[in-house]
Amino acid sequence: MFIYKTETMKMLKKLSGLLFLLFSLHLAADEVEVSMSAPGIVSIGDQFSLTIMVNAQGENLRLPDLENFDLLMGPSVSSSRSFQSINGKMSQSVNYTYTYILKSKTEGTFSLSPASIEVKRKIYQSNPLSIQVIQGRKPQADPATGSTQQQQSSGSFNTRDNLFIRFETNKTSVLKGEMILTTFKLYSRVNLSIVDQTLPSFEGFWTQDIEIPQADQTRKQEAINGIIYNVYTLQKKILIPQQTGTLVIEPAEMVFDVQQRVRSQSVFDDFFGSVQTMRTSVKSDRIPIIVRDLPPAPAGFGGAVGRFTLSSEIDKTSITANEAITLKVKIEGNGNLKHINPLKFDFPADFEVYDPKTSYNNKATEAGIVGTTSFEQVFIPRFAGKYTIPARQFVYFDSADKTYKTLSTRSFEIEVAKGADDQNTTVMSSMSKEDLKYIGKDIRYIKQDALKLQPAGHSFYGSLPFYGAYVLSLMAFIMFLLLQQKRIRDNANLELMRNKTASKMARKYLKAAALCVKNNQKEAFFDALIKALWGYLSNKLMLPLSELSRENARVTLRKYSVGEETIDAFIQLIDTCEMARFAPSAVHESIDALYKNAANLIGHFEKQIRK
Repeated sequence: MFIYKTETMKMLKKLSGLLFLLFSLHLAADEVEVSMSAPGIVSIGDQFSLTIMVNAQGENLRLPDLENFDLLMGPSVSSSRSFQSINGKMSQSVNYTYTYILKSKTEGTFSLSPASIEVKRKIYQSNPLSIQVIQGRKPQADPATGSTQQQQSSGSFNTRDNLFIRFETNKTSVLKGEMILTTFKLYSRVNLSIVDQTLPSFEGFWTQDIEIPQADQTRKQEAINGIIYNVYTLQKKILIPQQTGTLVIEPAEMVFDVQQRVRSQSVFDDFFGSVQTMRTSVKSDRIPIIVRDLPPAPAGFGGAVGRFTLSSEIDKTSITANEAITLKVKIEGNGNLKHINPLKFDFPADFEVYDPKTSYNNKATEAGIVGTTSFEQVFIPRFAGKYTIPARQFVYFDSADKTYKTLSTRSFEIEVAKGADDQNTTVMSSMSKEDLKYIGKDIRYIKQDALKLQPAGHSFYGSLPFYGAYVLSLMAFIMFLLLQQKRIRDNANLELMRNKTASKMARKYLKAAALCVKNNQKEAFFDALIKALWGYLSNKLMLPLSELSRENARVTLRKYSVGEETIDAFIQLIDTCEMARFAPSAVHESIDALYKNAANLIGHFEKQIRK
């Protein structure tokens, strides 16, 4: 009887757990979502897929009106199911995919209304779509090869209509200090990998990177001269010209390994396919930017260009003498916020005034640099009385209205009561002696310490300390000569000097990279890290930087019995840093982790490379 009850209890527990699981899965699947997707742009006559995804099993699927397209095939239905447990809570994910093959018939931009499906007697709708149909054309043959067929067999690659890079700017004629949005894009119709890149320095411009949203980092499609390309956004920047005249955005250059199918040589190539990798480089165009000077400026203009608002306040209006007051000014808006100088107020003569502290809180967006620039200035009234701090004007050039505008701070009335002792000055501990002012006293900085006097007729010359200092000086001079001779011998040994310099220079660049980690300066961090790694190997292996490459470094490191694991880690770190310089969003490792990897690698090299 006891055994029977125990088995019954176990069965009840298992049954209750199963019911709880099914109930949890049922709750997790209550929200029904329907999504419809298709290419945003196609050519006339092209076949493409229209896909509808539903996270629940349904029936009576209804397509939108497809009168401008031919339905060639469908639906092809597939399903997938997954389970997961988070903190003891079970959930399931079910997806049903309906795929249709369509063919475009006429040119134009067509809107597809939402598709609908019935799930558990309820009708759910998908998102609408817009598909652009263009009169496409085939890529032209490269004049150097004659035709696409010939170029594939000869091993050349036609970049004319298959691959290019481009800088796009929203303006090519601006005023000095006006913002320009530039976007760096890669247009491709082939499979490729990036080998190297050289970006322009933007000489004459102040620059700030724009963080690219995840949605913009994915591949998109654009039609250029009737050819549809896969487009990748690599970089976005805000440029602010710092001088007038014609400034030029110099060409960027990128090197790729391109994979393309070549003419088959046998029946086995036809069956398995034959793919060849070819190295090619492309350049963007030079972009001239005409920068005009601003109109004649009124008095008080300090170079601020954009659209701003101004606010000001002080933390106290009634104090006692020698008590500090903080004046705060905040300029908010869209423009060259980092180029705005602190406002200069006319303080009463009896006020002790300290330099203003400037803080920035802004972000670069496609609309410009938005945020705030704030100034905090501390001053101390030294005597009792009523004082007025006059209003201060802020003049800026409105880039939208093309006119100068003036904003004004408030004027402040301050009432200072007499302190415990007006003659005693309270000094901030951070001030140096030269900054102090004793108001109301005619004698300053009288030395009050006791003087050390010597008896009359006493002379240091000829005394015992004099001869002792003479002997010590002679010994120090001899020691200096010996050390100098050793240094000359070491300098003559070029290999030894470069070997010693290797770790020293690496530490210098790693220190610069560490500072970039602290300040979250990603672009400067990767530059410093690459210089540290390549510079260290150049000095350690006695190879000029011009001769260093990945393969050359690998072969030379093997000669010094460096482990393959260490060499692979070095090559991978170099690739990661170079990728991050033109596409930071493609690198998922933190700069702190990359810095630690670089430091560890140099430590391994020091142990394994023996000169």
